[in-house]
Amino acid sequence: MSAKNEQKDAPAPIGERLLTLREAAEVLRLSTRTVREYVHRGEIKGKIIGNRWRFKRADLDAFFENAPSNWDFAGKGSNGD
Repeated sequence: MSAKNEQKDAPAPIGERLLTLREAAEVLRLSTRTVREYVHRGEIKGKIIGNRWRFKRADLDAFFENAPSNWDFAGKGSNGD
């Protein structure tokens, strides 16, 4: 197998430092509890590595870019009352 083929099959590097739950919450200016809720609902990508949540900054940026401009966490999913 040539070096070119080995590089092609290798997984892409992360390319940046992974963020902790607390750091992700600071980036988004949310509580850690709120970030955890978004993760459990599938709205923020994160992974548990060594029993700790880890996040890529690019995933946090994508969450921010895709969020509605007037998103109210408490009201999301309510009937608008």
